[in-house]
Amino acid sequence: MYRIFAVWLLIGLLLLLFWELPEWLYFANSIFMILYTAAVLVESKTYFFSNIKINKIFAVLFIIGATTLLIEALSVYTGFPFGEYEYTTMLGYHVLGVPFTIAIAWVGFIINSTMISTQKNKWLRALESGVWVVFIDLILDPVALAWDFWQWDNGGFYYGIPATNFITWFFLAAILSLLLPLQKGTKPSVQSYRLLELMFLFFGLLALKKGFVLVACLAVLFILLTEGRRVLDSSRKKALVH
Repeated sequence: MYRIFAVWLLIGLLLLLFWELPEWLYFANSIFMILYTAAVLVESKTYFFSNIKINKIFAVLFIIGATTLLIEALSVYTGFPFGEYEYTTMLGYHVLGVPFTIAIAWVGFIINSTMISTQKNKWLRALESGVWVVFIDLILDPVALAWDFWQWDNGGFYYGIPATNFITWFFLAAILSLLLPLQKGTKPSVQSYRLLELMFLFFGLLALKKGFVLVACLAVLFILLTEGRRVLDSSRKKALVH
């Protein structure tokens, strides 16, 4: 699944960098997020869910998806807690004013970020997971806004995005990451890190096309931090073996 997502990402990246996405291909945006989350779930199966009953796995995934969708819907209708914004039709069918793929994407982001947050304490892991998810949004949101995936009504300090958005991303991801079991003796797969790096690369290059130099630089920094996390985790694992 990782390879399928990587190929889809590469095709989409080339199309968006050198051409414009035609309206009849808007469905590809939804498939992109579905494939990303599917790839994350495949990588997380042996890491998080190898000894968990299937009904509990579905319960965790449902809670993450439903909670994020409902909070997104609350914000769309009231402006709280993310801020005042609305989604366009670019991301597919809407449920309560929110594209269903947004909930799917949240599942992928939270599980991916929690997988590479290899803290031995669940609360510290939650804090790190929240930070990684904010890193994702710092790259994703300006690009999505420029490509008209959604629209912020009142603007904000960061490319027209309010601080409340990032604060909510952090707390929501940190809290929901607590649903995932703590792993003390298992190392996440290399692909777990690569998936996050691919997301930073994808949106970082699209940001550069739009002239968002700061976002592109942050994407490079976050790729380096992700790779640094992988190297650190790998060295710790080797130290334990020896």
